[in-house]
Amino acid sequence: MSSEGFQYRALYDYKKEREEDIDLHVGDMLLVSKGALLALGCSNGAEERPSEIGWLPGFNETTQEKGDFPGTYVEFIGRKRMSPPTPKPRPPRPASAASVRTDSESEGLVLPDLAEQFGPPDTSPPLLSRLMEAIETKGAESLGVYRSLTGAGLDTRQLADADLEQLEVSSLCDGVFRFLQDLPGPILPSSLQAEMIQAVQEVRDLEECAQVLRGVSSSPACPAQYGLTLLSVVRHLARLCLHSSRNQLSPRSLAESFSPPLFRQAAGSDSSLDPLVQVLEVLITSELNMIQAAPGMCPHNIWYRLNVEEICIWQ
Repeated sequence: MSSEGFQYRALYDYKKEREEDIDLHVGDMLLVSKGALLALGCSNGAEERPSEIGWLPGFNETTQEKGDFPGTYVEFIGRKRMSPPTPKPRPPRPASAASVRTDSESEGLVLPDLAEQFGPPDTSPPLLSRLMEAIETKGAESLGVYRSLTGAGLDTRQLADADLEQLEVSSLCDGVFRFLQDLPGPILPSSLQAEMIQAVQEVRDLEECAQVLRGVSSSPACPAQYGLTLLSVVRHLARLCLHSSRNQLSPRSLAESFSPPLFRQAAGSDSSLDPLVQVLEVLITSELNMIQAAPGMCPHNIWYRLNVEEICIWQ
């Protein structure tokens, strides 16, 4: 079984500035999956103009590294078929009260582990990528995007078979929520969540804090698919914040909505004070800043460039 991808060649040397970036050398050959570009909201044909995309997530076939690289530093070569890697056996994960749900809550449906749903160079599960792309295409500027989330409506089996273009934005948003709820556990194990909480409590500079958080998400303590999925959701939410003047979304409001399904906090916790909300807010804000500062993009909504002291108000 193979999937479609796109091949690029590096035109310039690039020294990575973030942990999740990759170095480029003139002549390096890079591979980006079609699913990764769809997750970025790219339409058909956009792959041929990488300078207009900004940052691309992919695989350096020359150096065998995976990560992000600037589209302004590469040229499009052509299409290439890719064979996904065989999923690795998933490691044991300690059970937690927050990750245990009754049959009535899940309606008997639990998705496969993330490590079984996709593999690099893809950056998130195919269904989740399709849902996020559809939301960004149809409802990025809508006041109804990610409002009154319940996770009700179509279940994940129905969503997988549905024509997403025919669904309302509210149904697509509920679909994202339902997908996250139907995962067998939180997006990151509780031990890594504790490391993230410690980072936002101790690191005062926002971008430095975000870099630490990204490092935690790529910890060898769990399969790469977990951290990749988290960062894909973060990028999706940051792209929606680019339209905040119309959709009235902010990193804070999205962090409060998405922290429970991503991290599975205990029921009844005060989301406005939960440090995991702060973790997600820092990640979304930092990603928004990077999108705005990407080559060829004009910065706006500059008020999001916050100091982490302004975010960590619970201390």
